[in-house]
Amino acid sequence: MKKIAMVEYQGRCDEKQKAVGHAPKVLTEYYELIQKEYETEVFAPAVILKNLPETVNASARELPFHIVMKGQNSFFEKINNKLNMFRNIKQVIKTSDADILWFFNVEYYLMLYLFLHRKPRQKVVCTLFLDGYHGGVVAKGKQWVFEKAQKKISHIISAGRNFKFANCKSTFIPDYVCKESVYADYRTPEKKNEVVCLGTMGKGKQLEELITAFGKMKYPLLVAGRFYDKAQPGKLRKMAEESGNGAIEIRDCYLSNEEYLRILGEAKYVILPYSPSQYKTQTSGVLQEALFLDTIPIAFRDVLEGNGVSGIALDTWEMLKDELLLEGGEDIVNDNRQCRADYEEKRIAETYRKVMDSVLVG
Repeated sequence: MKKIAMVEYQGRCDEKQKAVGHAPKVLTEYYELIQKEYETEVFAPAVILKNLPETVNASARELPFHIVMKGQNSFFEKINNKLNMFRNIKQVIKTSDADILWFFNVEYYLMLYLFLHRKPRQKVVCTLFLDGYHGGVVAKGKQWVFEKAQKKISHIISAGRNFKFANCKSTFIPDYVCKESVYADYRTPEKKNEVVCLGTMGKGKQLEELITAFGKMKYPLLVAGRFYDKAQPGKLRKMAEESGNGAIEIRDCYLSNEEYLRILGEAKYVILPYSPSQYKTQTSGVLQEALFLDTIPIAFRDVLEGNGVSGIALDTWEMLKDELLLEGGEDIVNDNRQCRADYEEKRIAETYRKVMDSVLVG
């Protein structure tokens, strides 16, 4: 039986060493999809491993370094985080005897590592949640490195259906699996007339613009998740209070998976206040789970189109008004139900098998 090593080299966590982001969730789902077909081992820092089921941990090997996410990192902390990622990657390449190294939670510094070092003896598969770097001079430099690094990758699993890569074969596979055994319990037919904004509250979300927009409305808004910047929730609450919309609630908290799915499933709308310039070429876990739960997404047009999802499309924040949220939305829900077929467990598992088999024989 051929061997695959699943590698989570970042280990993002908060200052209490609680994992943040989607790595534990997708690692578990990916493992369950492939472990019957291939001998599978997992490399990850302890902050990730402690969030995994015992069935996954039984094949795990601990990496020594993790990244602490907070509002502001010093220059030294930023450099140290990058070096620690390099150290984790190096340890995996040096010690794993797997046929394939599958880096499933990837950012720029893996590409930089591959660019700077010779091609690993193992074949490399990467799951990517963005198709590159776009914008100014710095982005162009990163894109050049990104394209050079692709030549050392055997196959890219593209989490975005419209992503294109210059120097590597790719296959679209959604990064979340729609398990009816999980999501059916939270798919609420009678929705609450409210908008929710969920997940980790980092720099990629235009939260001040969101509160300003809802401050001019009467529709209820719940913002709930862990904030990296601990001063931001108070600032947003003050903005909400001064706006006069008494139906805005802001919680800086951890939501358990059950709480998160319940809140998302009960709400009529979920808003994704992502920068369109960034997220039109990135995917979103919240957006995918809204699809699974018949919750209508609200986002910038480029974000929805880039992810192939129907929703209420905004070109500017000024477009967001109460009247827009009082319409039915049945057509949006029906469109997204059709789209859910791409996320079915059997279909995704079969596509993974085809990709991995093609890499092994290539």
